[in-house]
Amino acid sequence: MTPSLDHRGAARILDIAESRGSRSAALVGFAVILLLAAHAAARGGFPSSAQAAAMYSAGAYPALAAQAGESAHMKQLMAAVLVASVGVGHARAENAIQWRVQDGGNGHWYGWGQVAISDATFQQVREAAVIRGGHLPTISNAAENAWVHANIGGGLGLFHLPGGVWQNVTGEPVTYFNWAPGQPSSLDQPVFAAYWSGTSNTWADITDAEVGNPADPNTGFRIEWEADCNNDGVVDFGQILDGSLTDTNTNNIPDCCEAGVSCPIAAKQWRVEDGGNGHWYGLKRMQPSVSPESFFTLADQIGGHAATITSSAENGFCGQFVVPYDGTLFGLRKLAGTNQVSWVTGESVTYVNWNTGEGTNLGERYALLLANNAKWQDTDLTPRQWLLVEFDADCNSDGIVDFGQIRAGELADANANNIPDCCEVGTACDCPGDTNRDGAIDGIDLATVLTRWGQSAAKFPEADCNRDGVIDGSDLAIVLGSWGVCP
Repeated sequence: MTPSLDHRGAARILDIAESRGSRSAALVGFAVILLLAAHAAARGGFPSSAQAAAMYSAGAYPALAAQAGESAHMKQLMAAVLVASVGVGHARAENAIQWRVQDGGNGHWYGWGQVAISDATFQQVREAAVIRGGHLPTISNAAENAWVHANIGGGLGLFHLPGGVWQNVTGEPVTYFNWAPGQPSSLDQPVFAAYWSGTSNTWADITDAEVGNPADPNTGFRIEWEADCNNDGVVDFGQILDGSLTDTNTNNIPDCCEAGVSCPIAAKQWRVEDGGNGHWYGLKRMQPSVSPESFFTLADQIGGHAATITSSAENGFCGQFVVPYDGTLFGLRKLAGTNQVSWVTGESVTYVNWNTGEGTNLGERYALLLANNAKWQDTDLTPRQWLLVEFDADCNSDGIVDFGQIRAGELADANANNIPDCCEVGTACDCPGDTNRDGAIDGIDLATVLTRWGQSAAKFPEADCNRDGVIDGSDLAIVLGSWGVCP
């Protein structure tokens, strides 16, 4: 079957290219298609997979390659300008540090930013922190003060207006101070708090004139991220960093929250290369609280099950999902009236991690993962808010957990129940080259590969047909060689 460029394929190229602000990419895509069409006209069809791969590797279209390279170079320059203009991007965000719950912290993230103003005011750096999805750090107790000073230092989100009282930028009550001797000293003008110079974790007041440095084109500041817009008990910023939630415009606010739609469960994989089992784990919150058995049923309905913890290593991994102020339910239950335990999946119980004095209470049939030490505590039928869900299903038997393939765009899940559509309807799941999962490899799929050419496969997994991490001629060869209706 000989493919042709139809209006859907052309529209797809322009749509993708325009969405990324790159007309060059569109032109490259059209030029490649025209060359392929010329090949088809001259030789009676599109090149085979082998021919396409050879044409790519041999550099059959050097002019186009140069144009594509120029476009990529231009994108890199644009990206550099963007990062410089906003003062902080993912390069800085990835340097943020979490005060982890399992270390006695609040689960918040703290980091650095800068604004491209040489002599910025307190209000300007305050607004810059908000633009980045956070706020200037607010200190609520001695433990937080010690940790923040040791890890990031800098200015705080505590301010004072003349004739007023000390306030936090977030509006939360001010419950803790740690002023150095003789401080604060400038209450007749607007001031805010910063760590005293040297090694002390005490504070001094800073005026607007002392915030920036006229000799430096940028003003640095500190940021705290604590927002939990999807109300799952985990700070959004960390979920964006680990890929659990998407943030297309890189403003550190999840796309789902900005769009006002329900966010998917923010799960994280225990990767095989890290010594894990390849399964995915995430927190599910219910408000109002529900009974343990209702929670177990809900976990099944969203394509997973209440987590089953079968080793010390797995328990350590799961410890990151606990919330600081409540225990997290998981998939252990006791036989009524006994201390005989079983997993909700029917797996044998070969590992337990009871806290001191726990596991022996006959009237408490369920178990919680504790925040302070990831030990287990038995609990009764009291409704709970938090459940740790585990995803390990592999309905197409390809050795990869379905949940991850759905997230990567490799398997379609139209009803968002974390079960691949192909498994629900009983059809074949694998059709390499079908980038939009519509059951056919056609001009839309060709346009997708061409317009994503050379870009990150992690960002555009649908175009990486052979899953080798690169969008290139091998993927084009798969599309052309598999053209038509999926088997």
